[in-house]
Amino acid sequence: MTKKLFTAIFITLTFLCACYGLYPRIRLESANNNVAIVSDYREIAALAKNSGLDVDEAIEILKRNGLTGLMVSELVGDSVSHGIGQAEMKSANETNTDTEGTIITVKPFSEHRRLLNEWLRLRFGVSDDRTGPILLTMPTNMIKNSGIIPDIDGLEAAKKAGLRIYYRPAPSPGHLSDKAALMLRKVHEKYHVDVFTPSGEYVSGYPDVSALANASRELGIPVAKVEFSKQVGEPQLNALISPNILSLHSVTNEEMTSRRISRPALRDRMIRAAVERSVRLLLYRTAPMNTASFKFSDYAEEVRLLGEALKSHGFNLAWPDSVYAEWNLSPNIFAALAMSAVMVFCVYSYLVRMGMSSSRKVSIIFAAGGVILALVMLKVAIVARIAGALTAPMIAVEASLLAMDEARNRRIIPAFVFVVTGGLALASFFSVTDFMLRLRTFSGVKLTLMLPPVLVLLHDLKNRVHPESLIEFLSRPPLWGEIMLYGALLGAIGFAIMRSDNVADISQLETNMRESLEHLLIARPRTREVLVGYPSLLLWGFLVRNGYFARYREIFRIGTVLGFSSVINSFCHFHTPMMLILLREFNGLWTGLLIGLVIVCVIKFVVIPILRLIRPVIS
Repeated sequence: MTKKLFTAIFITLTFLCACYGLYPRIRLESANNNVAIVSDYREIAALAKNSGLDVDEAIEILKRNGLTGLMVSELVGDSVSHGIGQAEMKSANETNTDTEGTIITVKPFSEHRRLLNEWLRLRFGVSDDRTGPILLTMPTNMIKNSGIIPDIDGLEAAKKAGLRIYYRPAPSPGHLSDKAALMLRKVHEKYHVDVFTPSGEYVSGYPDVSALANASRELGIPVAKVEFSKQVGEPQLNALISPNILSLHSVTNEEMTSRRISRPALRDRMIRAAVERSVRLLLYRTAPMNTASFKFSDYAEEVRLLGEALKSHGFNLAWPDSVYAEWNLSPNIFAALAMSAVMVFCVYSYLVRMGMSSSRKVSIIFAAGGVILALVMLKVAIVARIAGALTAPMIAVEASLLAMDEARNRRIIPAFVFVVTGGLALASFFSVTDFMLRLRTFSGVKLTLMLPPVLVLLHDLKNRVHPESLIEFLSRPPLWGEIMLYGALLGAIGFAIMRSDNVADISQLETNMRESLEHLLIARPRTREVLVGYPSLLLWGFLVRNGYFARYREIFRIGTVLGFSSVINSFCHFHTPMMLILLREFNGLWTGLLIGLVIVCVIKFVVIPILRLIRPVIS
């Protein structure tokens, strides 16, 4: 059997195993098609008041435009002291100079005075059954960020409008850490909470967040996992409640102001969160501080446009189900076999390229090791994580070397097929609930950017692809051109690693370019593939065929590696719909090759003739 035939059979079998392993994920993604637009009740109330509208009327207009739920928070001491809600709070010193503490009372005009008095006493563990004020021994400044009383105005408005309730229980003072969970139970009993997320800098009760977790499990209330949240205790809470979790995207007023996010850009961020990251709850805020130029009619129109955009992407404007709780995906043997086979094949191929014997006995040993590895990965989580972290960079290495086996670039398509198959195998094993919900992070993302360039460079020095061996390279003085090129390369790798985070800052120019590509191609190709990877591959082939710049061609081989590393990293975004990943990689291939072809033509027909006029081209 020839090597090409063996490789073709291997890729085909791996592809079939990976597809079988991915089938549950594809079914889940197909079922997870509802997206909800949620607004903050207090923001809507303020905006309606500024526009001369009744809040119930305003909410009804938003509901017709696509609003699905209202965010209602438990009011904290700072809000209550500023007159928000149906309770009042003041220092005890204001009424009696001999008394220290805080007095909290329900406003006398409240329609729900009896219920609120009951909740207030439950919130602070007061045992009497009176309906008057309660006296807390804590000063007001100690409870300004602590939960005082549920915002019953918002709860009533949501109930009246028939909207779903996204509830935000606030932190409790240390000795009352279980009271936030108690109030969640009481609010759910009266109004039916559909999803919740703790508010504040830390989850109430941290480090013991079990009270809220137990209430969530017993009542069946999902937790909304806020993207990129840095709240203390959130990971622990999510881990206890998993898989009954809904992902939520929100942009705070502070972020909108500090980063000058425009309203169209905000809407596009919401759409991308739903399309690219499978987020199903979109908290769409009004303008920060309800600026004078921003009217309720503007916000209502924005909600309508957001809803129309979501429907144009195939989503239903409806409350999402907690599909991860229903399906609760776990890896199967076919997925394990696919990933272990890819890993063993890549390691074996690289070692052979580095001089290891390729006898039948060695091949059998590696094949048996792959089967054993697959079985162990299904049982031992740490082995699976290490194997995944090593498999991703090895796929990038093998695809890069396969693509650069011939200077005439005849293996671009086979290399692309291989890297996609490897990505599918990797994704099939890690397409499980915790990784898809981003409760656990994949260990190989940054390693995939660092390790492949090193392995390819070692391969090239060992096999004299670079005109010098490693010993020769290290024993001679460095050339200034090499120092600049490899310095630029290290800078590019470091920049790529920093930018591999989801919350990395990008310039406005790049933002505009990304948005244009998304509108044009649906799935925007990744920058490292389009502008670095595939163009570098074509440039390297051109330089080799023409014998140009032998000492400096290695930079383009490393650029090619970064491109294939980016392809693999796309498949490691387990929260991104699989069909979108495949479309993104196809778009990256043809656009990258097109840009590379243009660059090669410019160099061949413009740059080289100019250099020949100045001096002979250095080979």
